[in-house]
Amino acid sequence: MPTARQESIARLATDQRPLPEGEPFTVRFLQPEDAPGVARLFYTVYGDGYPIDTYYLPERITAVNASREVCSVVARTESGAVVSHIALYRSSPSNPNLYEYGLGLTLPAYRSTLAFARCNSLLLSLLGSDGIDGLFGEAVCNHVTTQKLMRPSGAVETALEPALMPARAYRAEQSAPGRVGCIMAFKVARDQRRPLCIPACYRSQLDFLMAGTMLDRQEIVPDLQLTGGAARLETVRFPEAGVARCSITAPGEDLAEQLRLLEQELKQEAYAVLQCFVPLGAAWGGAVVEQLRRSGLFLGGFLPAWFGDDGLLMQKLWVDPDFASLQLHSARAKQIRELVQADRLRAQSFTD
Repeated sequence: MPTARQESIARLATDQRPLPEGEPFTVRFLQPEDAPGVARLFYTVYGDGYPIDTYYLPERITAVNASREVCSVVARTESGAVVSHIALYRSSPSNPNLYEYGLGLTLPAYRSTLAFARCNSLLLSLLGSDGIDGLFGEAVCNHVTTQKLMRPSGAVETALEPALMPARAYRAEQSAPGRVGCIMAFKVARDQRRPLCIPACYRSQLDFLMAGTMLDRQEIVPDLQLTGGAARLETVRFPEAGVARCSITAPGEDLAEQLRLLEQELKQEAYAVLQCFVPLGAAWGGAVVEQLRRSGLFLGGFLPAWFGDDGLLMQKLWVDPDFASLQLHSARAKQIRELVQADRLRAQSFTD
């Protein structure tokens, strides 16, 4: 029996209405009548390859905007076609007030207009209000356009996720021959003083990654050993993307074994990427990071306010990250690539 995603994609595939070109448009926060146009826009740009079901399903697009899980802005023609879209939305962070910035896409005929820029400007007006204390973006690295578009937000690059997105998500426009990496950038608009554990193994890297973030932090001494009991791992899997994201919410002496079992499952299911998110607001974060390093994970970067407190991204890949192919706009992003690539070389000595 077909899934809701499959049924919606089948309907979108049979929609033979011509796409708009040159029609006037207005920009606004999403209204329920815009949702079918957003679904059609995603299908037009990504084909059936976008890994998140919601954006093919108009009723879900409406629901997540009503609950403020997603805050969408659209450029809409008088005929009702949606020609551009951008959003803030809750995603992987444990902090509900740290929204992801993304879901930006525009019909090819409108990419030389101000449609996206005007959507972007309206969206960024939400930052610092209505429970949106900060934002982060995962800008793709198969081109530099979205990296440039992050700059008006004041976000600072702090992490790199090589090989994050599957190539099939870009098949419709033939814009990526292989998996696509992302550079992460953060902007915290409403901050407060928080504790911060800096693992000794990443002192110099974190000094660089935190520069320019303007955060108020009180450094605490990291633990050197894991405590007794069971570690707690909260894992979310994205099978369409081949990505698993694991938040480590409590330390424990069995962390290495839990990771080993998780990796075994993921490799059997042909996953490409494992990401682990480590809280740095408690001293035990230091011991967890050391164990992840011994388990063959490597540095992804610094994640401001990810848990409320800050986090550290560690990762393991079962595909070639092809660092040389990453298109990076800023000198800072290129330096982050060097840091991440160097730590992956260290981690490879621990891999099977």
